[in-house]
Amino acid sequence: MNIDHTYKSRRNSNINYSNGCFFVTIQVAHNLPVLGAIVGEKCILNELGKAVKTALLDLPQKHPELELGQYTVMPNHLHAIFFIKRQITNRKNHLGFLIGRFKGATAFIYGKLKQIGRVPDIGKHLWQNDYWENLVSSAEELRNIDTYIRENAKNWSKARWQAVTTYTLGETMLLNLPKRAFVASQGPATADFVPRRIFISEAGTLVPPPTQEFALISTFTSRQEREVLRRALHKKQRIIHVCPQGIPPQESLSPEQQLALAEKRLLFISPQAPGAKINKKIATWCNEYVLRHAVEIWVGHLSPNGMLATLMKGLRQESGNHSKVPRADTDT
Repeated sequence: MNIDHTYKSRRNSNINYSNGCFFVTIQVAHNLPVLGAIVGEKCILNELGKAVKTALLDLPQKHPELELGQYTVMPNHLHAIFFIKRQITNRKNHLGFLIGRFKGATAFIYGKLKQIGRVPDIGKHLWQNDYWENLVSSAEELRNIDTYIRENAKNWSKARWQAVTTYTLGETMLLNLPKRAFVASQGPATADFVPRRIFISEAGTLVPPPTQEFALISTFTSRQEREVLRRALHKKQRIIHVCPQGIPPQESLSPEQQLALAEKRLLFISPQAPGAKINKKIATWCNEYVLRHAVEIWVGHLSPNGMLATLMKGLRQESGNHSKVPRADTDT
């Protein structure tokens, strides 16, 4: 079978791209959220996301024919209004030229950060090959696009499925117990790794281990999280398993999980129906639920600038550093 790998541009031959007002969208390669995370209704940018924002703001400084309008950098894409002034030196597709300069600068930064392990390795390219643009032809259209861009993070949050507790299996009374969270990024897991406690109380002091009953809460998706789940089942601890992909069929559960259900010390919760597909957006949302509902937080391996580290940073910023806040820079 012959496969045509010829690249086909999205540009419209009837549009003059040398000047005008354009609504631009640039998507991260593989649609991966490597620029930050949504916390509440705000996008918290990580190191790479901040560098992307800086490069976007620098573009008009290097190319005065460009005026940047409303913009937003999101976890896996950015939106911006490009006003390109008519200049004799402008190229035929000046919009493509400017975006190429932006992509080149940010791809270089991505490569440097990837080389030193500061960002996830999503492959050779930071951005998808092409970009999306729309020629803005009226003031009303521009106002509507401005509003869309400004409210992009808020609408990302509103575009959630249902409450994390919509679907349940097991003992729902566990939700009333104080919760001890464990979170860890994808990475190696050994049977002897030791979690770290990183919780800061409302008074700003370390919280001692609670003497009362508690429930362990996590999505249990990474290797270290699954190892902690194995330990908790072995010790017959109370467990709340948040399932971004939907609650697994009861017949697929391990004997230890079946026993924990029978003894009312295990609860599965999920915002999605059983058998649903997992994606990064809902996985981030579920981890935000885990962190927000914990009285104490323990961590394993955290990827620098990864989703979990960015979530913790966003929650710390949201609280103003004086209420219940996880801090990734505090070990015990």
